[in-house]
Amino acid sequence: MILNLNKSLLLLSFFSLFGTLDGRAQIIQKSAQKIKSYKNLSYTDVVSTKFHFQDDFSTDTLVTQLSIISNEPFAEGCYLIKGRSNSYTFDGNKLVNLNHRDSTYVLEKESIEGQNTRSLLYWANNMDDLSKLPPTKIRQLHDTLINNAYCTNIQITRSDTIVDNKRQYQATNFIIDKKSNLPIHIIRKMQGNASDGSNFQFIETHSYSNYRFNRKDFPDLTLATIPTYFRVPPKNIPVVFLPNGTPAPSIKAFDLSGKAFELEKLKGKLVLINFSLIGCPHCVGAAQMLNRLNEKYKEKGLVILNIYPIDQKDAIIRFDNRENVKTLSLTSEKAVQQAYPFDGYPSFYLLDKNGSVAQSYKGFYKDLELALTEKIDSIVR
Repeated sequence: MILNLNKSLLLLSFFSLFGTLDGRAQIIQKSAQKIKSYKNLSYTDVVSTKFHFQDDFSTDTLVTQLSIISNEPFAEGCYLIKGRSNSYTFDGNKLVNLNHRDSTYVLEKESIEGQNTRSLLYWANNMDDLSKLPPTKIRQLHDTLINNAYCTNIQITRSDTIVDNKRQYQATNFIIDKKSNLPIHIIRKMQGNASDGSNFQFIETHSYSNYRFNRKDFPDLTLATIPTYFRVPPKNIPVVFLPNGTPAPSIKAFDLSGKAFELEKLKGKLVLINFSLIGCPHCVGAAQMLNRLNEKYKEKGLVILNIYPIDQKDAIIRFDNRENVKTLSLTSEKAVQQAYPFDGYPSFYLLDKNGSVAQSYKGFYKDLELALTEKIDSIVR
């Protein structure tokens, strides 16, 4: 009798637990349904983003007008999003990105082009998708009070795993006004490997206000137009790197203590120059790669230089400490790009022991470490 009672209590606890978890999914579903119930929505979205290697968030205030249209070809809705320097219009067929700083435009076929174009309809579809995950991936955190509004905080973890001894995860918090069922904040955090093999952490936040619904004076967004004075951005002329065999030009650079650096004193050594920029995610992967190359070849005479034509000393020190950089970092003037042509960060020049260019490399990519290893091995043999 006691055994049967215990079984009954266990089953009751089991169903109570999963009933509660299903209730959490229902909160998300109700919010998605509420968004989709309107014909049109207007709101302000303060979007902030930050990579782990950046000191501060990048923030923009987006004034958004969104048409909820369920019929094809407008299943993803139509929107007009105005930010600080760019505006984005998606009419169900194309996305027009207007750059108001230089009066240029870019056309895209997809409705989503980065964080600034994640409309509330995007998040509503995302909520529907996430609510179908196993209940154990959905957590209800403590309620919170925001601007005198009581809000539910639901956290959904899409993935959380270990790959090559590094954590990879994606989790999203939906902070929803209990009265209106509309999002007040959405916070997405992720960590993973980029296509170039580097590991990164990223956070994206959206804060919503100034909701207006079903406006009768709402504009027709089903035809995105381009102002007559806007033009296609001019094509970049490809930069030609220094040819192999070119004597390495001198560099006006300083170490992080302010002492002048002389490249000429490294003649007789193999030198790998990394032109880098803080805030560039690929430069983080490059820093990790350069640490490995330094460990492998420092006893064979390889010297690695990280040269920053843009960034200030204090920012470089913080980056080096955060990423555990083991190689020498230097500041330089932007004019260094005239002596060593390159058109993006990171870019690399490998100098042989005679002080001439042995090879140049544009960008950071998955097979770069192998290419550098093979080239260095061919020189140090």
